[in-house]
Amino acid sequence: MKKLMVGMALTATLATAVTPGFGSIGGNQEKAYAATVTYKVTASKLNVRSGAGTNYGIIGSVVKDQTLSVVSKSGSWYKINYNGRTGYVSSDYVQSSGTATPPAESTTYTVTASTLNVRSGAGTNYASIGSVTKGQKLSVMSKSGSWYKINYNGRTGYVSSDYVQSSGTATPPAESTTYTVTASTLNVRSGAGTNYASIGSVTKGQKLSVMSKSGSWYKINYNGRTGYVSSDYVQASGTTTAPTTPPAESTTYTVTASTLNVRSGAGTNYASIGSVTKGQKLSVVSKSGSWYKINYNGRTGYVSSDYVQASATASPKLVVDSFKTLGNAQQVILVTADNYDTKSAKIQTFEKVDGKWKQVLTANGVLGQKGFALAKKEGDMESPTGKYTIGTAFGRYANPGTKLPYRKITSNDVWVDDSKSSLYNTWQQKPANGRWTSAENMDIPAYDYGFVINYNESRTPGKGSAIFFHVGTNYTAGCTATSKEQVVSILKWLNPEKNPVIIQSPVSELDKY
Repeated sequence: MKKLMVGMALTATLATAVTPGFGSIGGNQEKAYAATVTYKVTASKLNVRSGAGTNYGIIGSVVKDQTLSVVSKSGSWYKINYNGRTGYVSSDYVQSSGTATPPAESTTYTVTASTLNVRSGAGTNYASIGSVTKGQKLSVMSKSGSWYKINYNGRTGYVSSDYVQSSGTATPPAESTTYTVTASTLNVRSGAGTNYASIGSVTKGQKLSVMSKSGSWYKINYNGRTGYVSSDYVQASGTTTAPTTPPAESTTYTVTASTLNVRSGAGTNYASIGSVTKGQKLSVVSKSGSWYKINYNGRTGYVSSDYVQASATASPKLVVDSFKTLGNAQQVILVTADNYDTKSAKIQTFEKVDGKWKQVLTANGVLGQKGFALAKKEGDMESPTGKYTIGTAFGRYANPGTKLPYRKITSNDVWVDDSKSSLYNTWQQKPANGRWTSAENMDIPAYDYGFVINYNESRTPGKGSAIFFHVGTNYTAGCTATSKEQVVSILKWLNPEKNPVIIQSPVSELDKY
């Protein structure tokens, strides 16, 4: 079955080039599009709600591949026209037809610092390409974390969002710690993720005492022990502001700037109540956006997180730490997706060093056109789930430096996908001479580099063939793919002496491993 990138064959159905609005700093404002954008449903069935949240009533549903006219985005929800009325669908289960989500439109911001570095990327580790001064107006194109992307002297630059302010920015509301459950029943888990075990549940309308936020999960006190609930199914009581996020494990931080202002609130618009100096140790209580809340001379203060560094941050628990089926594997490639219908994937690699798992790489990837398979079959356009060993590496060019057995592809190389052939699911060379009636050509750009995933080694007819990890950015016909750069990086890293395996699974089923 062909693993060619078939996404380009889709007809783009984007209406008009659009740009969502860009509101005040720190808000969770709705992004309105100048014109509607056409999206397609990726879930088998998707509820349409009366508002942007699961706590709103269901007014109908849409089905897989149905086309939606998206008006705007509010958080993780798309506002749509549904049978002549306004409805909302989760953005996790729709996909833009032929285009990525449009960037935010340009907004004017004012510099609040005396002098502010403009950097080549979104972080203090990027080189300074110039500077702007207090009161100077900036044209902000988009936001990346705590950094604004700007047009600087005809080139792209980035400035810290802590030192620019939009006209009319409102003062942030007070923090809230009491939340209400909006789902009928909500699992409480032992950690911040669906891969952690459920330790109980809470019900609709129940009040929760939220201690902190970790990604999209809230840390709560559950029957005297620590638990985590998904933030998608709880709502702040009386406010929409989430609690601050405490740093993981470590509370002692060191100042890295020569002099750093301590402010009365989490923003440069708050008054300075003092300062700390380079090398000084700080006791961090929690994190709010890009600001750390500290104890300063007996009172509460805030410092920018860009200029302090954790003194002794403990290593976070990795997902592979809980796996029980790895055996003697010391290298793991983990390919996950949000659900079975999702075509996009997250690729992570892990290696055991001195008895401890370390994360090596994280990359975006793609799966089969129809996502993961419940039961893989030949030609189903789905990627298999499960744990598999890694076979031969291959490519159309010389060995890029992998320790795996490597085979250079020639114009005669094919992979037999004829279920009736005795050579089914094997690498062969043309001509067929009656040995098969169908085979996949290996000499294609998708196979510039890759490796064989040892799926269906028993070569059961019709169970699926030619399952590879290869180069590609659009969905496949059953393989797993990522950029050429990442494929080569993984090939160089893989070591057969470390018994590498690849695990492919929806996030919700990782507890199988």
